Amino acid sequence: MTDRQYTALILAAQRPGITNAIAQAYGESHKCRVPVVGKAMIERVLGNLVNTPEVGNIVISVESPDLLLDLPLVKQLADAGTLRFAKSEQTLADSVFSAIDNAGDDAMPFFITTADNCLHTPEIISYFLQAVSAAGAEAAFAMTPDELVQATYPGTGKITGQHKFRDGIYSNCNIYAICTPRAKHTTELFRGGGQFGNNKKKKALIPVVGMWAFLLYRYGLTTFDGLVRRASKAFGIKVKGVVLPFADAPIDADDIVSLNFIEARLKERETTSDAAE
Repeated sequence: MTDRQYTALILAAQRPGITNAIAQAYGESHKCRVPVVGKAMIERVLGNLVNTPEVGNIVISVESPDLLLDLPLVKQLADAGTLRFAKSEQTLADSVFSAIDNAGDDAMPFFITTADNCLHTPEIISYFLQAVSAAGAEAAFAMTPDELVQATYPGTGKITGQHKFRDGIYSNCNIYAICTPRAKHTTELFRGGGQFGNNKKKKALIPVVGMWAFLLYRYGLTTFDGLVRRASKAFGIKVKGVVLPFADAPIDADDIVSLNFIEARLKERETTSDAAE
């Protein structure tokens, strides 16, 4: 790996044929347009990326740019030439692959996130990307120990995607990196939705990593590091699993309950920030 900046890819499209409950509740076409403490979710994600030193250009995967260009920060970055759009495909995996493939190898490496990760911070993103670069990884993902999440926010188990390993329970942070052209095939991990938070989605791993590796993962018979080693072997590349020491990292706006939690947490952050000034 070099010290090149990452191209950030934000996944913002609505799933075909599915009406998102949060978007519907707020009268918006897309969940990422829903305001959280006065700002659209995707504008919060963009603000964090703009303030992350390791991130350069930004790509938004969405059905059409017109769906988002009325948002002030989206338009500002698009006009400045640091933000462009990639047309989303019918599936998440195809959308990720298409966006990366069409951007070309010169856009590598890529940092991938979703438009509802508005609780992330530049510190969280930097920690992840620095770890990926230091490891010379070709692909990477991040998780946070559930013990940390529960100690910080008791009772939040239902709003994080939990994964049981032999050495503990981890919550997926929904952030990834694809750093080399030959790592583009790892986009198949998104075929089941990215987080594999339920049994149906977990089964999407079988054709990607093989039955044996899947069974070890599915029934918690491998360690976190063991999963990383098996992923590296399955894909034939160097995969890095980054353990993030941030309780906020695995919490995104999947439903009204998690959205309300995020709003409360952001208000708390802003109150603390105002008090410190």
